[in-house]
Amino acid sequence: MNYKLTDIAGYSQEKEELKRICEIINNRDMYLARGAKLPKGIIFYGETGTGKTLFAKVMASLCNLEMINIDLGNPGDKSSLLKRIKKAFDSARKSNKPTMIFFDEMDKVLPNVSEEYYSDHSKAILAQLLTLIDGMNSNKNFIFVATCNNYENLPSTLVRPGRIDKKIHIGNPDYPSRVEILRFYAGKTSCAFEMTMEELAKLCNGFSCAALETLVNECVLQSDENGFISEKLIKERILESKSEDLPRKMPTQADMVNACRNIGCFIVARSLNSGDYLLRLGNDTVCNLYFNAAISRYDDDFDDEDGIDFNIHSDDETSGNGGIGFRDRNYDDDDDDDDEYDYDDEEEDFNFYYTKSDYLNAICAIMGGYIAEEVVLKKLYNNTYYLLTTVDCILLGMSRDGLMGLELRYTSGRNDDIEYTREKLNKVNDEFDKIIDDCYKRAKQIIEANAELIRKLMPILVDKGNIFKPECEKILNQLGGIKTLS
Repeated sequence: MNYKLTDIAGYSQEKEELKRICEIINNRDMYLARGAKLPKGIIFYGETGTGKTLFAKVMASLCNLEMINIDLGNPGDKSSLLKRIKKAFDSARKSNKPTMIFFDEMDKVLPNVSEEYYSDHSKAILAQLLTLIDGMNSNKNFIFVATCNNYENLPSTLVRPGRIDKKIHIGNPDYPSRVEILRFYAGKTSCAFEMTMEELAKLCNGFSCAALETLVNECVLQSDENGFISEKLIKERILESKSEDLPRKMPTQADMVNACRNIGCFIVARSLNSGDYLLRLGNDTVCNLYFNAAISRYDDDFDDEDGIDFNIHSDDETSGNGGIGFRDRNYDDDDDDDDEYDYDDEEEDFNFYYTKSDYLNAICAIMGGYIAEEVVLKKLYNNTYYLLTTVDCILLGMSRDGLMGLELRYTSGRNDDIEYTREKLNKVNDEFDKIIDDCYKRAKQIIEANAELIRKLMPILVDKGNIFKPECEKILNQLGGIKTLS
């Protein structure tokens, strides 16, 4: 098949660089006569789905090069792949036609930059490539071209000048390129888009070429009977792509586990309270300002959202404090001077009180993180330890404040002077266990009803790190919302 530059939408700068290389190859005799050395090797590198292979095919067509592909086949078959590599170089050397030896996704079978070899197989492939490329004569009419996704992991011995002379980065398309790519694929359909390609491209930052093509195709598949593609449908498909299809750096296990835990806390907390929140990957948070503030009454180390100005990140009328007292912790525990006590300050400092129900809901939110790992990840990690320790702090605080009734009131100070009876301690502990069990069951119903939502939110949270309420509410609506219990 004959490929043309017009087959590549966008990437104007990269295409200019490709044209320059093709101009050299097509006029190789002139440059050789001038004493120049022609490049032996070229590599196109960048994220998956950006069109690196297409660039190589366009190059072969523009330079009228016969392509000899090195098929990876079964990478575990050492002798077979080594033979195919050698055969490709031998065929190019013997050919009377201008030839391109093409090695797609070369990094899959090579050792990484730290020389932490995946196997002796990788080491042998690298050694053979170095020998064969070194044996290439620039006067010969063939060139070695490769693609890779992880250029930074390639051995430096391979990509040094004199072997791989030209490196062209094909990254995710910028805004002008996204506009052209979307026009290219939308132009192949008979459907009418409610949004312009310029508007659509602004929403697709970070999308690869393949992701943009898939987006257009999915919109076409879900267009109405008249071939109309609404703005609502487009935004739904974009969100789905961001949560599932976008190529991105692999998240760490810790990121995914923490995301699952915190989203579990958030889903339960959001089901019980619609106030301000920040969905984030941090520790010591149930991603709800109301409950974070309540919990911090009994656990001084809790609430890593304390001090963040949420109003500057809000753009709707539902944002802001909403009357909840999550900024009332400004009293000084060391101020014991009764003569100078300011009663006005007392009224301001303690302007909000939490009920037993508030604390029970907070415990449910904490349990949501624990249960999310059980339900979604099918296993538990030790990152929930401090959350469960916080549950104990809340229960002790509730008992101390008499929220469980005077018959279940327990304070360590009193117990140091006059020890409680074993019968009373057992009653208190039994009540603690009952509360934990009830909160667990209540939270589990919410988590099980929203397990799929948690799975979809996990990669979004890992990618963004922080999601303030206005943006998160839009994402929740697009994903179908939080399912509430009847």
